[in-house]
Amino acid sequence: MSASASAFAVAALVAPWCAASFGATLRGLRGGAAMVAASISGIGFIAAVGLAIDVAVSETQAVSLGHGAFALTLDALAIVMIVMVLGLSTVTQSFAVRYLRGDARQGWFVCVANLLIASTIVLVCASSVVMFVVGWLAAGISLVLVLNMYSHDRQARDGVQRTLRRFVLGDACLLAAALILISIGGADLALSDVGRAVGEVPVPLGVVIGLLLIVPALARSSQIPFHGWLPSTLAAPTPVSALLHAGVVNAGAILLIRFSPAVAGSAVVMAVVFAAGAATVVYASVVRLVKPDVKGRLVFSTMAQMGFMVMACGLGAFAAAVFHLVAHGLYKSALFLSASTGVNRDQVRRAWPERQPVSTKHLWIVMVLAVFIPFSAVVGSLALLARDVSASSVALLAFVVLTGSVTLGATLLSRLSVATGVVSIFGIALLALAYTASVAAVDNLLGEILVTAAVSPWWVLLPAVLLIAIQWVAYYSDRRNVLHEVLYTRSLAAGTPKTHSLKGT
Repeated sequence: MSASASAFAVAALVAPWCAASFGATLRGLRGGAAMVAASISGIGFIAAVGLAIDVAVSETQAVSLGHGAFALTLDALAIVMIVMVLGLSTVTQSFAVRYLRGDARQGWFVCVANLLIASTIVLVCASSVVMFVVGWLAAGISLVLVLNMYSHDRQARDGVQRTLRRFVLGDACLLAAALILISIGGADLALSDVGRAVGEVPVPLGVVIGLLLIVPALARSSQIPFHGWLPSTLAAPTPVSALLHAGVVNAGAILLIRFSPAVAGSAVVMAVVFAAGAATVVYASVVRLVKPDVKGRLVFSTMAQMGFMVMACGLGAFAAAVFHLVAHGLYKSALFLSASTGVNRDQVRRAWPERQPVSTKHLWIVMVLAVFIPFSAVVGSLALLARDVSASSVALLAFVVLTGSVTLGATLLSRLSVATGVVSIFGIALLALAYTASVAAVDNLLGEILVTAAVSPWWVLLPAVLLIAIQWVAYYSDRRNVLHEVLYTRSLAAGTPKTHSLKGT
C-alpha cells in the first residue's frame, strides 16, 4: 500500500467528521457554516477520487486502516461508495447553502448531515461485524436526527416516528444476528469469516441468522413490509430528500453484499429477499402512477428502484445491484434537487391540450417497434458481452427491455416519424450496451461472491408481466373501465399515509 493511497484514504474518511465539527461550531453563522462544510466535503471528494485513481494505477486490492475491532478496509466496493457518497454530499450541501439561507435550522442540517455521511462511510468500510453494526446504527440515528430537522411540524414528527419504529425493529434483528455470529466465533468476526462461522452451525440456525440479517436491509431500503417510512418523510426539506440517496436508503444492498456468505447460502432467505423486492417493485410502481405531487412520485419511484436492487440481490446478481445502487443514487438525487423545475414542468403540461386518440394502425406500429427495438438492442449487447455477464444479470435485462419499451412507446405515441425511430434505435442500443458493460465491469470489481441458493432467474417474469399489465390498464385501457377505476382508487389510497389528527399543530 502506497503512502499516497493512505493519505488519500485518511483525508476522505476524516473530511465529513471535520465538516460536522465546523458545522456545529459555526452554526450561528448559518450560511457561513454551510459553505465551510460544503468546501470540506468537496476536499474529501477530491481525496476519494485521488484514492480511486491511485488504487487503480497501482492495482492495489484494498487499503487497510486501523487495527483490531476498529479496522477499516477500503476495497473496490468501499472506494466506489465513498466517491459517490462524498460527491453527492458535496453537491447537496452546496445546494443547501442557498436553499436553507436564512433558515434557523441550517446549522443543524450541516452538522447532522455530515454525521450521516461519516457514519455511512464507516459502514461501507467496516471489516468486522462489530464495526459494521456500529456504522449501521450510527447512520440510522443520524438519519432520524436529520429527518427531525423541522420537529415543530406535525407531519415531520409523524414521519420521524414511522421511521424510528421500523429502524428499531430492523436494527434489533441486526444486533441479534451479530450477537449470534460473535458467540459462534468466540470474539468479533471479520466479515470475511462470516461464511465459515455460519457453516459451522446447524442449517436451521443458519437460516435464522440469514433471516435476521435481511430484516434491517429491507427496513433501511423501505421494502415491503417496512415500506411506510420513506413516503412519510416528504415534509423534510429537499436537501434531506436528496441526501437520503447518498448510500443511506441504498444501504440495504451493502448489508446483503457484506453478509452474503450468511444470506446467499439459504434458498429460503434468498426467496424472501427476492419476494420482498419484487412485491415492492410492483406496489411502488403502481402508486407512483397516481401520485399528484412531484416529490411523491419521486419517493415511490425510489422505493421501486430499491425493490429492483433488492430483487437483484435475491437473484444473486450482486454486481447488478451495486451498479443500480450507484446509478440510481446519482440521478435520483439530481431529480430531487430539481424538484421545483418538475413542478413548473407539470404546470406547463396541464395546459397542454388532451392527447387525441391514435388509430389502431398507429398503435400496432408503436407496439411492435417498442418491443422489437429494446429487445434487439439487449440481444446485441449480450452477443458482445455474454461471457462477462451472469445468468441472473441477463434475467434482469428483462426490466431494461421493459423500461425501454415503455419509454419508447410513450415517445412514439406522441410523435411517430423516421427521425424519432432512428434516434430511438441508436439511443436504446447505446444504453443497453452501456448497462451490460457496466454490470460486467462491476462484477469484475467485486470479485467472486459465492452464491449457492439464488432464486431462479425465470421468476423475474412474474413482476415483469404484472408491470406490463398494469401499464396497459393505466394508459391504454378505457378510463371508464371498472378495472381502471379500481386500480386508480386503491393505488391512491395505498400511497397516502394514514395520519393522525392535525389538531394542535
